[in-house]
This record gives sequence, C-alpha cells and structure tokens, in this order.
Amino acid sequence: MKIKFIDKQTKEIKSDLEIILLRKHKYLKVNNMFIKQNKLYVKIANFKHYTITETLTNTIQYINKVNKYKSVKISLYGTSDKKLQALIDGLLLGSYYFNKYQSETKKLKLKNIFISNENYKKSKFNINKIKSKINNYITINININLTRDMINSVAQDTTPIKISNWIQEEVENTDIKCIIKDDSYIKKELPAFYDISKGSINKPRLVHLKYNENKGYKKIVLIGKGVTFDTGGISLKPSNYMYDMRLDKAGAVTIFGIIKTINDLKLPIEVHAILGFSENMISNNAYKPGDVIKTRNNKTIEIMNTDAEGRILLADLFEYTQDKIKKIDYIFDYATLTGSVESAIGKYSAGLIGHNNKLKAQMIKVSKDVDEWYVDLPFNRYFFDNGYKSNIADFTNIPTSSIGGGTIMGGIFIDNFIKNKYKKKWLHIDIASVTFITSNWKYHQYGATGFGIKSSIRLIERLKS
Repeated sequence: MKIKFIDKQTKEIKSDLEIILLRKHKYLKVNNMFIKQNKLYVKIANFKHYTITETLTNTIQYINKVNKYKSVKISLYGTSDKKLQALIDGLLLGSYYFNKYQSETKKLKLKNIFISNENYKKSKFNINKIKSKINNYITINININLTRDMINSVAQDTTPIKISNWIQEEVENTDIKCIIKDDSYIKKELPAFYDISKGSINKPRLVHLKYNENKGYKKIVLIGKGVTFDTGGISLKPSNYMYDMRLDKAGAVTIFGIIKTINDLKLPIEVHAILGFSENMISNNAYKPGDVIKTRNNKTIEIMNTDAEGRILLADLFEYTQDKIKKIDYIFDYATLTGSVESAIGKYSAGLIGHNNKLKAQMIKVSKDVDEWYVDLPFNRYFFDNGYKSNIADFTNIPTSSIGGGTIMGGIFIDNFIKNKYKKKWLHIDIASVTFITSNWKYHQYGATGFGIKSSIRLIERLKS
C-alpha cells in the first residue's frame, strides 16, 4: 500500500472512498462509522494526535476488512509535526498485518491512500514543507514495519546467520556499510559473547553497520542485544516464559531499524550500529552455572544463572565498541534485558537508565511527541555497593544481594564495562515490556511493536548538531 500527498483539494482527487473524521453527526450516535455516497464518516472523540492515530487505525482496519476499495483519500487534520505523524502512523502502522506463516491470506484491494492539501482548520501552510514531512514520516513507518517483520519472524528463520544476512540484504544499495564477523572472530575478539553462544548449533554473528563514517559529523554508537532465541540455557525458563522468546532479538533489530531510517532520511550524523546475534540454547557444550568466563578486556564473570546472558553479551559489545571506535559523542544500547521492567513500569513503556539526567530528560520529552513512553529509572548509589560481588571472580552475572530493582541492577552491571569518559554519554533502554504485545494496543496487534524507532529518530535529530 502506498501513501501519497497530493497538492490538490480533496474534491479534486479521484478515489473510491473518502475518509471524513467527525466529532458529531446524527448517524454517528448509533455507529462509530457509516458510509454514504462513497464517503466514510468516522466518529472521533477529539483531534489530539494520539486520538487521530487510534481512530485511523480502526478505520483502515475496517476498510481492509470490507476489502472492496482500491483507493481512499483524506484531508489533513492539522499540520503540526504531532498531527502529521499521527495521521501517517494511523494509516500505515495501523494497516500492518503479519501473515508470513499463513497458508491462505486475503489479498487486500486497498493499494493507494491520497492525502489532500486541504486542512480542516483552514489555516495556511507551506505545501513543500508539509509534503517533505509526510514523506519523512512515511519513511520512518516503513522501517518500523520492516522491524516488526524481523522481530515477528520465528527463530528458525532468524538464526544469527540468517538475520545477519537479512540485514545485509536490506542495506544493499544504501549508504550503510555492513560488516559481518563470524564465530571464529567472535571467539578471539569477544570471548564472553562466544561463551554464551556455545550451546547452540547456530553460530553467533557480530554485525557492524556504518553510516557516514569519518564525515566530520557527531558520532553516535548504537549497541543491541540480539538473542535470536532464549531458552534460558541450563537455567531453563518455564515454558510459558519461553514461547515468545523470538522477541529477545528486538534490541539489535530495533537498532537496525534506527540506522536504516537515519540513512533513508539522510541525517547528517555518523552512526555505528553494533549488533550481537546469538542463541541461548542447551547442549553438552553450553555454558553452565558456576563457570567463570572472561570478557574481551579480561574481566571475569562468575555465572550464577545462564538466563542472564544478555548483559554478558552487552558487556563484550561495550568493550569491543570502546576499543574499536574513537571519540564517541553518544552511546545508546537497546535490549530486552529484564522481565522485571514490566513489573516496575507496566506494559506500555520502556525503562530508561543512565548517568546523564539532561540526556534522559531530552529522550522523555521528545518521545511524548510521538506517543512513545519512557520511564526514568534512576541509579541509587547504594545499588553499586557489592551488588555483583563474586567470591571467585570480578563479578557475578546476577545480583548476589536481594535488594530488588532488577532493571536498574541490569543497568549497573553494564555500567561496569563503560569507560568513565563515556558514562555521561550513555543511555540504556530496556524495551522488554513494550517491544512485543499479546493483545491489541493503539495501532498494534499481536506481536512486535517497533517501539523506540520514532522516539530515537526524534532525539537523534536534535543531537546531530
């Protein structure tokens, strides 16, 4: 399906159906929408940006259910950044449907959505600016839906090798350079990453994506946990916690979505995306509780629980990043790190951790404009006191004291592998609670949400200069 902004009044555009949003109409007292003379009248509670998104989601889903219209048209319902993004979110994200594994799928007739230059508020605006913004939001949403496809795809189709190759294919003919390192390289350069991967026949892969390298721009590094399936290892998860564990690659895949969007928008910033793909499986070669493993820089970690593998992966990725990439301005990591984040902040937010309160506040502020929500989980200095003290190694991989704060403690573990000069430049984003849902929410149905791309792009646009 294509969305296109046309510099014409709504009545001048030919289509099979026109969408009209109304707060009141006599026929809308009974139904939320009705069709009359090729016009679909839809009841909307108000014209706030998030209401526009949710209303248009329901509208597009209804049109696809009816499945008789090839084209629809709609006017602008506000020209602010919030309203324009809400319009595109509802139309494009709301139409997403994952049917990759269904043998019989309905072929949707809707192919084109036309947005006219007519603004219901009757205010004047710059046509070229509106067109540019709409095209940018379309670009963002196309990449969000691609990210959702990747996360939703099941484990046998997204092994570390397969998803690395998929990413490589997606960045062909772009300005992104893709470097993939195999398990022999990982064994030598990132030994802790290698050790947590030993239980699987599907060997790990390190993907380094580069955009605008050495162009003189500010430099941001994005680091992502990509556990393509997580059984918990020998510390086996209960079955009801294991079923959806294809989502455990969401951190790395979200980062791919972010750098792909940055490329497509041609943002003037240097970006490095460091993606670690691994499977956490069980075999006679798997790492075990009680093992001591070494990171790239020879820090030792005593394994207390093999299901806390993501933080070990990130520890090696952080050491690798700081050794290989110089003069970094910002480091953001994205991970489905802790199940406890949902208990702490609920299902519809991401946990935000770091030492830089100003940077965290910026993320929280810009994210609200795109209706993505972050909760600041501040460090408590007492949490740093012997939280990961091991009797035989430098650290344990889970806290040895029962002080709670599991999500914050996850961030504290990672903090041990960040150089002092980068601690104020770092954000840790725990998306475990919001990256994958099992019931309808906003424009999401069952599965991946693509959470984090819109807000991260909005923040990076402000950090680039």
